[in-house]
Amino acid sequence: METGVGQIGARAVPSPNAGKIVRVRWVKPYPEATNQVCVGEVVRETPEYLVVRGVLLSFRKGDRQAKRDEERVRWIPWEQIAVVDELPTGLKWREAEFFVDETGQVGFAKQ
Repeated sequence: METGVGQIGARAVPSPNAGKIVRVRWVKPYPEATNQVCVGEVVRETPEYLVVRGVLLSFRKGDRQAKRDEERVRWIPWEQIAVVDELPTGLKWREAEFFVDETGQVGFAKQ
């Protein structure tokens, strides 16, 4: 699809998944990297990227708390995404308290 913006899809039509609340975990190419998970709403999808407005949660193996970064739009390359979990529609992700469980999965306190 021709977008007129360097083929990255910035002007692409919103995806049918736009507005869904997701948790996205991706792989970093170096071992000393922190684990990173983004929780938020799908803005759009392109063949190269999943675009999510959300918060970034960073943590290292063994951490019980994740560092929470500010909300912003993130373009996450599909080739680096390990898993996308669809979360409940009513989840208030902007207000949620997040934690890291003993298996290294990011969870959230029930609302």
